[in-house]
Amino acid sequence: MAPLTSQMHDEKNLKTESSRLSYQQPHAEIQPRRRQFIQRILPAVLMLLALFSLFRSTFVHDHHYDPSLSSPETDVVNEAEKVPFEIHIMSKCPDARDCLKELVVPTMVEVSDKVDFTMSFIGSTDPNSDAVSCKHGPSECLGNIILLCAAKEYPDVKMWLGFANCMISDYPHIPQRDLVESCSMEHGIDFSKLNSCISDEGEGIGLLRSSMVRSQENNVTKSCTVRLADEVRCIRDGGKWYDCPGGSSVQELVGDVNELYDERNGWIIVR
Repeated sequence: MAPLTSQMHDEKNLKTESSRLSYQQPHAEIQPRRRQFIQRILPAVLMLLALFSLFRSTFVHDHHYDPSLSSPETDVVNEAEKVPFEIHIMSKCPDARDCLKELVVPTMVEVSDKVDFTMSFIGSTDPNSDAVSCKHGPSECLGNIILLCAAKEYPDVKMWLGFANCMISDYPHIPQRDLVESCSMEHGIDFSKLNSCISDEGEGIGLLRSSMVRSQENNVTKSCTVRLADEVRCIRDGGKWYDCPGGSSVQELVGDVNELYDERNGWIIVR
């Protein structure tokens, strides 16, 4: 192994030699090349800089930043158009129970994200006052109000429809407190909120009256009447289905909803 002083001397010579190799060309030979670079390359560079400056000024002038035109990632994409799906019922009606159990609830399990669901009630209104009346008496009117208050306080259709189905499944006991509390607990409904809505002077009756007027405006008198896209789709009355042009099965109703949804949103249906 060479002495350390000898290694340092060799490394110094190597650096000196490398420096000499890098700059050993005579100064006279470099000048023509530098002049050639200036004459040929520099004008092209200046031209590119000029074009860039012109483009930049034009772009900034014509495309100034406008926050109102920006589209951040958090912007919500336009929602698809949903299909109107509505039932008209009486809360103390066995046909309403069967309608929900056999057709409406199973259909909503499949297509709840594709429909705008509404539950309206059938009854009589007094044109000269705020008075309302129900076929099965005042207890039915109160049951209707309880269900309307649930829909008002809990916009998530899965919550209030589940609650309504629970109540109407035991319709003879509507509007007993035990039933209301039991169904509320089962479906995550705050009983105190319902009670507040029902007890609020004018609110509960106002909801029921508006719901009844809606049924009257659509000439609906039978519980349960199912309407899809503002047209009667099926009626359950007297323990049987009728006026069901597309069929009364869940599969057939789901198929109709899917087809209408695709048509409304411009999607091509391949058959």
